[in-house]
Amino acid sequence: MRIFTLFAASALLFSHLSGNPQCYVEGYNDLIASADENALILKDGTKFPYHTDSSKSSWEDKINNADLATQLIQSYDAGGSETPPPYLFDPGRLRYQPFFQSLYGKNKKEIEKNLVTITWPTLGGSVKLPVNKVGGVDKKLYAIGQEISKLPKRDRIWAEGATTYAYRVIKDTDRLSMHSFGIAIDLAPAKTQYWKDEAASETAHIGYKNTMPLSIVRIFEKHGFIWGGRWYHYDTMHFEYRPELLASSCVATAK
Repeated sequence: MRIFTLFAASALLFSHLSGNPQCYVEGYNDLIASADENALILKDGTKFPYHTDSSKSSWEDKINNADLATQLIQSYDAGGSETPPPYLFDPGRLRYQPFFQSLYGKNKKEIEKNLVTITWPTLGGSVKLPVNKVGGVDKKLYAIGQEISKLPKRDRIWAEGATTYAYRVIKDTDRLSMHSFGIAIDLAPAKTQYWKDEAASETAHIGYKNTMPLSIVRIFEKHGFIWGGRWYHYDTMHFEYRPELLASSCVATAK
């Protein structure tokens, strides 16, 4: 497994200036009624503005005040290579929290009502993991586990130590982790890499490191999960369900 260091990061902040609102409809077709440049409407009638008035002039503004438009401003490169991402290129890391709260549960109590348990295969047997059932996330993660179980042992070992639901904020922020919604999973936490082990500042220039095999990554991506190893702020153990970024009208062309 190769480990990369980014010596001279690109100054490219966004490779795409805006995303297509239809990515949301395509990604969550059983949950979203419509979306355009003005608003997104869930099938239960909940309506969100596509753009909010909060400042988004700096990187810190974007990550702390993201709206639905901001979520799609960087196109995810599904199936791409292990090339280190450009400076501040984090497709999927800019999140509009109210959107996910409406889909999966507005608070801890509501989220936990939507949790079910799946069986996740391990080299020694299996473990039970709590996962959100809304939109069939549980079924997709179960299918991912079954596919990973067919990989060679040298790859499967990177799917050990799996953890899913934990109601908590992201380290050093007040933003909810995607684990709080039961739609994220971490694998091999003792052997993978996290950007904050190198630097604390969001705008620091950091080197890229990864040991997670792409054989596992591509299985996740096929089922609507993005990988934190495709972020400049790499989190190579982390996968989260984000089908809007993997919709055919939204995903970047694989290199």
